[in-house]
Amino acid sequence: MRIPTLELEAQLIERTVERRNRIISEAEERARRIIQAAERECERIRAESERQVLNIISSELRAIRDRIVGRAIIEGRKMVMLAREEMISKVRTEVERRLLEIAQGKTGEIDYEAVLIRLIEEAASAMGGEEFIIAANKKDLEYLRSHIGSVEGTLQPSLGKVKLELENEPIDVMGGVIVRNRDGTKIYNNTLEGRLRKIWSKMEAEVAKRLGLI
Repeated sequence: MRIPTLELEAQLIERTVERRNRIISEAEERARRIIQAAERECERIRAESERQVLNIISSELRAIRDRIVGRAIIEGRKMVMLAREEMISKVRTEVERRLLEIAQGKTGEIDYEAVLIRLIEEAASAMGGEEFIIAANKKDLEYLRSHIGSVEGTLQPSLGKVKLELENEPIDVMGGVIVRNRDGTKIYNNTLEGRLRKIWSKMEAEVAKRLGLI
């Protein structure tokens, strides 16, 4: 039985439409999947980019922070060092001031003449011998010239008989003496400044510790 022409055409059109719709639907589905995949990839790329940017920023911030902290530490250490030096300098200046007062006889607490004789005794004992030439500042030379006999007598129990001579020209020191033997082969610096240098080199760290600087 033959299908009427119009009905056949309708069927052909319907199948064509269905096929077209199916193709369109499949294409739309593929397109949807492609778009979704592309969106996921874009999101991954965006997230990765953000992480990279954050890593770079974090790295830069850490570097900046480290530089700031490093400078602060260096500045802090410098300030502590300067404060330490300033405090120690003040202590040393005060010690020198008090030594000068003692040498000038401005304090009644210490008998400086006895100290002066003790410094001569210490130097002569360390050098050995019987004849010594003494250099001192103007004030101490004047005292020693006026009391040279009694000074030699004071030294006799510990050193035996000694002969002391005095330099004509005074030296520029706070106090104390520089003693040498007759031929100048031995010299002993027992000035207040010399003793202070020796003592200070040993005590500087202890002074800083007591000041709370180390």
